[in-house]
Amino acid sequence: MSPELLLGLVVALLVLLIAAEVPVAFSLLAAGTIGLILLKSSGYATNTLANQPFATTAAFSLVLVPMFVIMGMFVVAAGIAQDVYAVAARTFRRLPGGLGIATVAACAGFAAVTGSSAATVATIGRISISEMRQHGYRTSFAAGIVGASGTLGILIPPSLILVIYGTLTGESIEKLLLAGVIPGVFTAVMYSVVVFIRARKEIGPQYVVLPEDHGDTAGTGGGSGGGTAVDVEVSTRKGLAAFAKVATLFLIVVVGIYSGLFTATESGAIAAFAALLMLVWTSVRRREVRLWPLLKQAFEETTAVSTMIFMLLIGGGVFTFFMVAGGYARDFAQWITELPVSPYLVVVVILLALIPLGMILDGMSILLITVPLTYPVVTELGFDGIWFGILVVKLIEIGLVTPPVGINCYVVAGSSPGVRAEDAFRGVVPFVVMDMITTAILFAFPIITLWLPDLASV
Repeated sequence: MSPELLLGLVVALLVLLIAAEVPVAFSLLAAGTIGLILLKSSGYATNTLANQPFATTAAFSLVLVPMFVIMGMFVVAAGIAQDVYAVAARTFRRLPGGLGIATVAACAGFAAVTGSSAATVATIGRISISEMRQHGYRTSFAAGIVGASGTLGILIPPSLILVIYGTLTGESIEKLLLAGVIPGVFTAVMYSVVVFIRARKEIGPQYVVLPEDHGDTAGTGGGSGGGTAVDVEVSTRKGLAAFAKVATLFLIVVVGIYSGLFTATESGAIAAFAALLMLVWTSVRRREVRLWPLLKQAFEETTAVSTMIFMLLIGGGVFTFFMVAGGYARDFAQWITELPVSPYLVVVVILLALIPLGMILDGMSILLITVPLTYPVVTELGFDGIWFGILVVKLIEIGLVTPPVGINCYVVAGSSPGVRAEDAFRGVVPFVVMDMITTAILFAFPIITLWLPDLASV
């Protein structure tokens, strides 16, 4: 069998398994195994299955995965998100589209301590969409704000996607996490610009700029009604305390790495322990918060999420091994680098190819399938691997809100009563356009991405 025919059969099998709704991890594992059997022998495939899972998952850097996941679970259990949204709503109430901008800010803050897009969307969306709708926001606009802003969870550190990218490529995870800070904040600002510009069209005219009393109740659960001064003061105090907690965890991860005080792995462990202390303190302060059920749920969800990620790594590792053993990765890199076109055009084509993949695959799967092929090409052309990693994550962000997969839009619909997935998909369109503009700026000016990690290494 010719190598080209074999590759076509294996890729067709992978697509067929995914279309049949076989979990992506097992689809990659099955396709890679069958490819190795046809390429070499059943004995060779058996030996690979005996060794490759350990080789793929034994990287010490992957300790960060359960650390970042459980930190996010502790933060969710401590109920910090509600208070963050409350103070953000008060802060931005005087701006056109203030509640929408507050939602972007709350998503950015919550993303900075969870590293999970879905968790950010589900938690902030449950709080913010009903408030925005009560204050005159169209359902599609409110859902679009949450769905798009939730993508910040995979860019702003701690980011599991960046940890996996670093593990796959050998790039410094510390530098990757630092590299995500400025693009993440820049993306949040650009989203806020979209909200600001579209506010007068998408929001009832009486709510474009909220009066003092509406701004006060925006995050307290008071809806559009009035709240007492005591309620407002309590919400503000709790909100400032919540921001202090978020800032503490973010500083442990980012400043700890930037200063050289902690390695990435140490920062993950310390931040997870700090989040645990915050949850314990919340349980002590609020008698209605029972600690053990929250801890049990956090550990169970951490186990489930971490297991899913490691299974994807194992499946992706076997599939990548097949691509390397067959020489496909080498041949692809050689063919691309010898094309008589600008290296920048090559990178643009590679990045644009991620958009249709994002319509049918989740972000982690895209990373595991494409990065082992494309990273050697990009670095061989002379580009920085950290810069490329941030651009890949930006394109994966777009995939999180594009149909038919668009997982963020389905999470918005599932977590917010009265919101349909169609509303969310319609609402994210202007944010996707802005994301493309943002990605183009990051592509044209690599210094935006590389300034902080380069400064840290001086």
